[in-house]
Amino acid sequence: MKKCIAIAALILVAAPAMAADWSFFGNARVATFYVYDDFGDATVNGESDDWGLQWNFQTNSRVGARVKADKVSGYIELAVKGTDGSDVDVGTRRAYGVWNFAEKMSLKVGKDYSAAERLISNQVFNADDGLEGSGEFYTRRPGQIGLTIGDFNISFITNALNTTGGIAPAGSDVDWNLPKVEASYLLKLANFDIRPFGGIQYFKVDRGSSILTDDLDILSYALGVDSIINIGAFYIAGQVSYGQNWQNANWQGSVVTAPTSSSASLQGTDDINDATTWMGELILGWKATSSLTFEVGAGYRNDDPDSPGSDNDEMWVVYGQAAITLAPGVFVVPEIGYYDKMDDAAGNDEGYQWYAGAKWQISF
Repeated sequence: MKKCIAIAALILVAAPAMAADWSFFGNARVATFYVYDDFGDATVNGESDDWGLQWNFQTNSRVGARVKADKVSGYIELAVKGTDGSDVDVGTRRAYGVWNFAEKMSLKVGKDYSAAERLISNQVFNADDGLEGSGEFYTRRPGQIGLTIGDFNISFITNALNTTGGIAPAGSDVDWNLPKVEASYLLKLANFDIRPFGGIQYFKVDRGSSILTDDLDILSYALGVDSIINIGAFYIAGQVSYGQNWQNANWQGSVVTAPTSSSASLQGTDDINDATTWMGELILGWKATSSLTFEVGAGYRNDDPDSPGSDNDEMWVVYGQAAITLAPGVFVVPEIGYYDKMDDAAGNDEGYQWYAGAKWQISF
């Protein structure tokens, strides 16, 4: 009898898992690019410029699973890397569960893109960079509790507590009692949409240090809007955003501008300088056939650290590509691009970068 009860209990416990529908997926990506760098006013290893070949297994290659069980679903995505032949490292890109508790309403718990995020650019250089932080507002994939109500999304996210900019001297204490919050609303129209978005984060640096004579309030915020327009086989997409102290909220910085250029900085012993940032991107695309798409894109970023003696830290980038489907799940994307690093916050010329090559990908 005890044996029968044990078996019945095991079946009851296992039933939800047995009812779930699991599907697995993966992809492998390799970048093959020639890259030329001009270092501007600086030198690297005694040289004013350099060029070389990138031939790398991309760190955003992945394996994962989708799970569906009635009103609950889940998603797991692991990053795999190790281009030099060493043992492969594995990291968690995304891992979350969703409960659809009513029609067009759901609760998300886990690690994922947040409510303010929207992937618009398809730039493939630098491990599918997608103009992240160089025109496109990018929130990474933080831990969160998310709520969707129709076309409105809001995420309550781990507070980044990023103290870049020297705002937390040794001995000071960083405190927080509110999560970072991001939200967006997608207005869908005939052949285009409009999506306003924003985010806010706050934390305090207590004056435990002998350097600080008062507490510091670190407020980060972002406001923006984007849109995608479809005209037959053509598409146009764009985004603009503006905000303050983005680095302190861990919103993606540019691969060119310095982290301190978008961070709050210490002013004297009792105040801060707030850094402001604005940026934008424009994407034009043509789906020539079911297996060939052309795209060009451009992005611009301007960071103003607002500290005495500092200038704006600017950059812009442009690229063009052809996304080619060789067979179902097999892709190659030739791409050429240019980064103008412009001047840093100290007024130094940072030079420029050219690249040309392709990304290769097989999805399975």
